[in-house]
Amino acid sequence: MAYSKGSETIAFNPVHRTDTYNFFVAPLKKRHYYYLLSGLPDMALEQSKVPLTLSELMEAFRLSLHPEDLQLARLVLLPADNRNLMALLQKTEAAWKPEGQFSRQTMEEGLEEPGLLPSYMNRFYRAYKEDAPLWPAMSWENQLARLTHEYLMAHTTGFLKQWFTFENYLKNILSAWNIREYKLAADGQFIGENVVTEALRKSHARDFGLALEVPFLDKLMHALEQDKLLEREKALARIKWNYIDELNTFNYFTVEAALGYLLKWIMLDRWTRLDTQRGQEVIGNLMDRLENSIEIPQTFALA
Repeated sequence: MAYSKGSETIAFNPVHRTDTYNFFVAPLKKRHYYYLLSGLPDMALEQSKVPLTLSELMEAFRLSLHPEDLQLARLVLLPADNRNLMALLQKTEAAWKPEGQFSRQTMEEGLEEPGLLPSYMNRFYRAYKEDAPLWPAMSWENQLARLTHEYLMAHTTGFLKQWFTFENYLKNILSAWNIREYKLAADGQFIGENVVTEALRKSHARDFGLALEVPFLDKLMHALEQDKLLEREKALARIKWNYIDELNTFNYFTVEAALGYLLKWIMLDRWTRLDTQRGQEVIGNLMDRLENSIEIPQTFALA
């Protein structure tokens, strides 16, 4: 298996066979990576450029992380792979996302040969190919998002499970806010079945009745009330950034710290590639797409 970045290809070292992706879930062991983490450059959400490339970061992970911990880092890259999967199936002209860990050839082969890709991708491919939706009320993008969420919940514990749960809550609340703000249909727009999605389907309260369930809700609602869309997006990114720091308050030189660094890198990379004009164009395009799907990049891909 290889991670492709432009013309570069960096080999991964999976837990089991090198030609398969699937792996079992085990509690995180407290391995320490003093050399790796002390050598990574500092990052701040306000800085103007990422301090290293994703290829460089993943190569450092590959050389330093235990195979089981490297598998966890690979889970963080799945959103980019999902975007590539949708582009492949829909035969769009979108450029292949280099942030993904599977090349086009690997993905094409993996869709026909189970075991090369995460199992949820094969399940989605079969449904899409046969035009047999798994959840008929959902767009294909949201069906893929739901399959991914279920897969991540089944294959993570500890830090990553908390992060993916937090991210799911955040995305669903953003979807509910967009539905309310732009008077959109809510059918098939919420991902997962949990206390948050249940409340979002029923509540008409300003905070959706989730003040006690979601500690970050006040900050989120304040961010959504910002007039300038780009400022709103930056405020949402800050909520995510701070949550990573909160989760890692007592994690020193562990895999959780490495995973938090990767999540922050993805978030920072997105912002440093957007100047103000480009950012406004992106936001405008996102708003245009709201009518088609709530599972939109700024809510379901921002990390």
